[in-house]
Amino acid sequence: MRNLLILFLSCVLFSTPPAMGQQKEKLILSLRQCEALALKNNPLLKSAELGLERSRYQQTQAVNAGILPKFELKNIWSTIPRARAEFTDTGVLTSPDTSTGFSDLRLLTEVDFSIVQPLFTFGKFSNLSKAASFGVDASQANIEKTTAEVRLMTRQLYWGLILGKELTIVIEDARKEIQKAEDKLNEKLDEGDEDVSQEDLFKLQIFKYEVNKRHRETLKNISIAAAGLNAALGLPKNTQVELSTEYLEPLETSIDSLPNYLALAQQNRPELAQLQAGLGANRALIGVSKSDFYPQFFLAGGVKYNYAQDRDDPNNPFVYNPTNFFRPGVLLGFKLNLNFLQTRDKVRLGEAKYHELAYKEKLLVEKINLDVQKKYLELIAAEKNIRESEKALKASKNWLRSVSMTFDLGLTEVKELIDAFKANSTMRGEHLKNIYEFNTKVAELSVAIGFDLYQ
Repeated sequence: MRNLLILFLSCVLFSTPPAMGQQKEKLILSLRQCEALALKNNPLLKSAELGLERSRYQQTQAVNAGILPKFELKNIWSTIPRARAEFTDTGVLTSPDTSTGFSDLRLLTEVDFSIVQPLFTFGKFSNLSKAASFGVDASQANIEKTTAEVRLMTRQLYWGLILGKELTIVIEDARKEIQKAEDKLNEKLDEGDEDVSQEDLFKLQIFKYEVNKRHRETLKNISIAAAGLNAALGLPKNTQVELSTEYLEPLETSIDSLPNYLALAQQNRPELAQLQAGLGANRALIGVSKSDFYPQFFLAGGVKYNYAQDRDDPNNPFVYNPTNFFRPGVLLGFKLNLNFLQTRDKVRLGEAKYHELAYKEKLLVEKINLDVQKKYLELIAAEKNIRESEKALKASKNWLRSVSMTFDLGLTEVKELIDAFKANSTMRGEHLKNIYEFNTKVAELSVAIGFDLYQ
């Protein structure tokens, strides 16, 4: 998640407010719609998709590597002095052309066509193709991993925005009640009620400052979360996102047993699939290195054709003629790398890397198990916190209601009223935070097991 947090913070810090007078585009989005936009526009996911595209090109290149690795056609045009051939009466080949001036230059063309097709390479090209195929699997697993991370980040921002707005309502309700109490206290002071004093008013005003400060912090967090959500969704800066979800409710999901989640993680975690694909690719590359111990059989062929104007062909095999000829040819051969020590070292290096990856696989399995266990226990604790905070919230409401009634009758001190206000607003906020924490833990456990529990 570190890259995701860096992206989020950079988008928030470097985002600039829209110009004065620029009208914001308003979108009302549900969580699913936000997820769809994030999976479509998020730059992290786009980068992973480009990585998959590159891996597929590499796979195609590896598959085609064994099909005519050399298939060339070369054509050269030039000039050459003319050289006509004549035989003397005694049968000696001569030429009447001895000048090399510009007027004696004639056209020369050379065509060279050659092919090489491997026949049997002891697994070199087939293992290259396997390694490239595992590379595609690793890139696909990286997309799944990035998708899960982007979805988690989107859910955290979405639920965090709802939490902030609900906390704002809680604080505004507290401000209204404090204002009522302050008005009531001032009324009693004006009437000369001996049960209240100026100190009571000071205490209430100090508590009012604390509530106002909390309100400002909540509004700031809402602005940051909104900017972060816009960045995660890849929306323009002048877009105002409104959430279709009005209240923060705990997700409806049934919690299974820990052993089942551990088994799901071993089957579905993309990080494990990515590492296993790396093991497969490394194993195939070892086969490529081992193929160098054996000869590489190939079939080759070519055609060479040269034509020079005004240069006669003596049609004599004992006379070298590089300018007028037609030479087709086919050959069967093999190539063997006799540097066996370097080949052995390449194989050993590949095997060492394979064993290193195999050890990392064991460590990753243990890490995944610990991660699933941690997220599972946190989810269980978050579920219990919701139930207990709900009971505590009801108790705080009853306490505030009772103290408010007795305060109006002049039977309760201001300190008790402030304590009741604090307890009620705190429990309302705590309950909302517990719901947010529970929903987030469901999303985090989904990432940990590689299976979305929020269906």
